[in-house]
Amino acid sequence: MDKKDLNIAIVGAGLNGLALALSLRMFGIEATVYEKADKPRADGTGIIMWPEGMQILAALTDAKKVSSTGNSVDLITTLTATSDMINQLSMQATDNSVNAPIGLFHRHDLYQLLLTAFGAENILTGQHCSVENETVLINGEPLIADVIVGADGLFSQVRQFVAPEVSIRQPGVYCCRGTVDFNAPEISDDECYVFAGMQSRIVTYTYDRENHSKYWFAACPVAKGETLDKARILEKFAHYSPFLLEMIKSTPESQIMPSPLADLAPFSQWSRGNAVLLGDACCSVLPTMGIGFSLGIENAYILAQSLAANFNDIPSALQRYQHRAQQRSHDLQNITHRLSQLTYIEPFDPIEVQSLYQQFTAVNSRSVF
Repeated sequence: MDKKDLNIAIVGAGLNGLALALSLRMFGIEATVYEKADKPRADGTGIIMWPEGMQILAALTDAKKVSSTGNSVDLITTLTATSDMINQLSMQATDNSVNAPIGLFHRHDLYQLLLTAFGAENILTGQHCSVENETVLINGEPLIADVIVGADGLFSQVRQFVAPEVSIRQPGVYCCRGTVDFNAPEISDDECYVFAGMQSRIVTYTYDRENHSKYWFAACPVAKGETLDKARILEKFAHYSPFLLEMIKSTPESQIMPSPLADLAPFSQWSRGNAVLLGDACCSVLPTMGIGFSLGIENAYILAQSLAANFNDIPSALQRYQHRAQQRSHDLQNITHRLSQLTYIEPFDPIEVQSLYQQFTAVNSRSVF
């Protein structure tokens, strides 16, 4: 069998599923992408791409298009709720080997970039995945493929086949994500900002310089059954700087997406037989450092490369993928989870937080890219 004859089924046409399909195409392998919705999912708010992920994004699409799709910055600035400086992280100063900026995007624009590169016509929609009697099904029929990739997110159906014992963690923290055109001198277009309050956090950045389009993320612990909306945020975050509250107040309700935070604890079994997991299905991370899709796109490329190099021995290919990607993914999961505990649950310890930032930088730089 030639690698171009490899039959690969990708369950999930989200960012990670498209990243894998494009990565496989680079190695001469066309995959079939299955999506349960009736059209590709182009919703969402903001996405941060770290330099390593930006390099792969440029390779899979087009560097000029990537540059024109979002904003790029070098600095991540952490401040108190009242805007006193805590820390500033420069990509160039931290690691001279970094040759790409941090990318700041609206998820819709980033998704459309990948979708255009892959071709929306190549996605099979209305395809519902389930697992019954130890078999992965699509619309009730066994999914026949040389490789089945579960890129179907945190609530993955394929994971029910690969690692059914894994459960989702919910730390009792709720968040709202919003987008709004908002110009404030306190929020430079050249930085990504993290404002750390008492068991709470606001992250914001500009993803469109021309319109000063901002993404913001606000999160804090909530009582069981409680949720957040704009009014509740303005009440709970009243101790934050006025310009942040004004930005949130200016955001239309239709542009705010509320949800509880959730992730997975690291687990070892990423594959079973010819089925393998990718992205949030196997290494979901809390949005503390915005590493989610950067990690996903890197692991997608590793999986594609492993399959292309070992197409006559699928178990070896999946083992190679796990060997190359899993430990770093687990380390990043653990660091972001601990940072989230210190941010939302436990007393804020600036010394440990600083140490965790340093660990994150070191682990993230271990990327094969």
